[in-house]
Amino acid sequence: MVDDELLKKIKLVIIIALIIGVIGAVIFLVYGFALMWQAMAATVMIIFLAIATILFLALSIYLWIKNWMLKKELDKQWKELEKVSHNLKNCNRRLRVMKSANEE
Repeated sequence: MVDDELLKKIKLVIIIALIIGVIGAVIFLVYGFALMWQAMAATVMIIFLAIATILFLALSIYLWIKNWMLKKELDKQWKELEKVSHNLKNCNRRLRVMKSANEE
C-alpha cells in the first residue's frame, strides 16, 4: 500500500514535471518565434529603408544633373537674348537714321 502510494505520488510528480516542461517548451518556442519574427521584420524594414535611400540618392543626383543642365541652357539662351537685343538696338538706330535722312 505504501509502495502504491509512493508510485502514485511519483507518477503525479512526473506528470506535473512533464506538464511544466511542455508549458516551458511552448513558452520558449513562442519566445524564440517572437525573436525570429522581430528579426525578420527588422530585416524587411532595413531592406526597405536601404532601397528608399538608394532611390532618393539616385533622384537627388538626377535632379542635380538636370538643374546643372538647365543652368547651362539658361546661360546659352541669355547670351543669345543679349545678342538679339544688341541687334535690335542696332536696327532701331539704323531705322532712326534712315527716317531722319528721309525727312531731310
